[in-house]
Amino acid sequence: MLKRINYIKNFGVFSNYRRSGDIQDFAKVNIIYGWNYSGKTTISRIFQSFELRKENEHYPNAEYELEDISSNKGNQENKNVNDLIIKVFNSDFIRDNIHLEGESFNPVLLLGDDAKKAEQETKLKSARLDKIKGIVKRLNSECLAKENSILDGLTKRASSIKESLQIVQAFTRVHIKPIFDSIRGNHKQFLLPDTKAHELLKAATASEDDKLPTVTKYVANLLLLKKVEEAKALLSLIPEFFNTIQYFVENPEIANWAEQGLPLHINKTKCEFCGEGLSEKRLAELAAHFSEDLKRHKRQLEALVESVGICKLQSPVSTKNDFYKELWTPFEPSNKNLKEAIQLYNKQLDNLISLVNEKKDKAFQKITDFSSVSVDTETVSSFIAEYNKIVGQNTNKTFEFDKTKVDAINLLKQHHTAKFIVESDLSEKEKKIELYKQREAKFIAIQSTIEREIIQLESQISQAHKGKEKLNDFIQKFLGREEIKVVVIKEDNKERFRLQRNDSKAVNLSEGEKTAIAFSFFLTKLVECKDLGKTIVYIDDPISSLDSNHIFQVNALLKEFFFTKENPDDESSPTILNCLQLFLSTHNFDFLGLLRELPKLKDSKKFYYYVKRINVNESILGKLPKSIENYSSEYHYLFELIYKFHNSENKDYSDLMGIPNAVRRFMELYTYSRIPGHHTDSTVDKRAEKLWGAEKSKRILKVFHYFSHGSNIERMAKNSDLICDIENAVTDLIELIKIDENHYNELEKAIKP
Repeated sequence: MLKRINYIKNFGVFSNYRRSGDIQDFAKVNIIYGWNYSGKTTISRIFQSFELRKENEHYPNAEYELEDISSNKGNQENKNVNDLIIKVFNSDFIRDNIHLEGESFNPVLLLGDDAKKAEQETKLKSARLDKIKGIVKRLNSECLAKENSILDGLTKRASSIKESLQIVQAFTRVHIKPIFDSIRGNHKQFLLPDTKAHELLKAATASEDDKLPTVTKYVANLLLLKKVEEAKALLSLIPEFFNTIQYFVENPEIANWAEQGLPLHINKTKCEFCGEGLSEKRLAELAAHFSEDLKRHKRQLEALVESVGICKLQSPVSTKNDFYKELWTPFEPSNKNLKEAIQLYNKQLDNLISLVNEKKDKAFQKITDFSSVSVDTETVSSFIAEYNKIVGQNTNKTFEFDKTKVDAINLLKQHHTAKFIVESDLSEKEKKIELYKQREAKFIAIQSTIEREIIQLESQISQAHKGKEKLNDFIQKFLGREEIKVVVIKEDNKERFRLQRNDSKAVNLSEGEKTAIAFSFFLTKLVECKDLGKTIVYIDDPISSLDSNHIFQVNALLKEFFFTKENPDDESSPTILNCLQLFLSTHNFDFLGLLRELPKLKDSKKFYYYVKRINVNESILGKLPKSIENYSSEYHYLFELIYKFHNSENKDYSDLMGIPNAVRRFMELYTYSRIPGHHTDSTVDKRAEKLWGAEKSKRILKVFHYFSHGSNIERMAKNSDLICDIENAVTDLIELIKIDENHYNELEKAIKP
């Protein structure tokens, strides 16, 4: 058993440490307390050098000496102290032994005492497993054969559809399979009558040459009624005459003949017709008869004849060849009806023209009888609408030609796929496939059960599997769940460990999970030791990154693993240590309090030590101050440090090393007890400002923020002017706490003897 560390030089923060005479020798259980960066891990690395029998590569010039209870000594040159076995848990152990990001690592090997029996059972189960696998293979083969026959049929049917529908792009089993899957449950509704299928086939196989140009709709301006009204108004008028010749009135034919010939006889003395002489008086009588009013009236009649003629309708010029064949049947009678209606309509216009011409010949008679003219336009309008409806259908077919073709192809694909389902007797095949799958699933379940049983048996045979079980047991105790575990894998025919989260590699582990796994691995490695009772165990900070719940679990596990009753059947029997000697270090005051509760041993006391950093390059290992050992509360201990510093007359440099961290931690606890709040928005600065105001709180916290944390020593070495302000800031803090008189007085009582 180790008795002491005599000296440490040039090893981390221990530049020139030598054991003082007032420190007690090591006991069987040794608890080391110190803040972060004080040197606890450095001490563990000295122990690790003796465990590994090699020098720490980062400190090639280090010097140190350990001494056992028999006065045997070991140092940097002789790393063997009386053949003592040492096992160390620290951050270096985690780095060198465990891969926490999914990679494999060396297993813990534990021997099983029931290996021979397990091996025999494994052989029997393996033989049965081979038979089960054969049955599963045959069932799977039968199932695949049925499924492949369906797939082969789909391949052929896809080829047939491509050919019959004249599909240019690829259409294979890959393309028909989704159609098959979508309609197999209700395929009958996709079957088409032969006539419908034949009709769709025409649309599906139509080429671009079958797409007809659009036909213009027949547009007509039906003005018959309007022209009749105009004619009625004009034909009822009688022109005004200044001097009429009665004979002409009674004989309009002669009047028209005379009117046409009158312009030919101007300035003539003889009649161009008979050659007889013409008197000026007769020419004047004729001119008087044919007045300007009569001429204007006849011009209006002629204009009306012309406008009525323009109103005649033209027959449609489209033929049935301008329409799709399926529209020929309605087109031909519609076209015939429209042409006949147009002829009838135009005939009425001709009848109207005849009445106007009659008026021209009988200018001095009113015409009011229009019975010869039928003004029915509804008939021709209805035939025009009927004709244009067919034109619209034809146009829509042209516009929707591509869509109609695609729709027809899709419907026929579904139709032919549905026919395949009927013709291939799919229902019967699927029943057999389902039966094979049910049987296969049953035997696979049996196979899985046997495989698990074999794995369990192999774990009894395999040393690695035995270690895995123990390691997983520790991990589950730490984490309280089975989500993360270790599995055994084979790499190059060697068994290896790998961390697994559920069924995947464990990656992105939390720091707490890493700590739990690492310490579990270390404990399992201790189980691997053939004689733990001869082993010295050094555990450095096993609760790093763990929450308070896990701190209790670690403490409980330490009790369970390292301490036992001398007589397990007698609870009143004394407690003994399962290993030769135990060292535990921590920076956590709460955990230190739990370690105080570790069981008392039959043959040894429990000793406490304190690692303290006194300057940039120097830490010391000494007795744990009584103030720390006596307090169950970190709060009282911190107050004692501040109180003694404040009241001491000589404040040396070593005192200044710990004060910034102590004050900062004390203020966190003090202000939180006074002003509790949610951790996300409650900081020590905000709470101090509420208590004492912005100026006073910043005055105190500024210097302690600056010098606290891991860099405080280096900062102090470079900022001697600010060091002087520490004493003033402590004084200010004490005065502010004194305001709460009752609280301050109780604190004083708690720390005084």
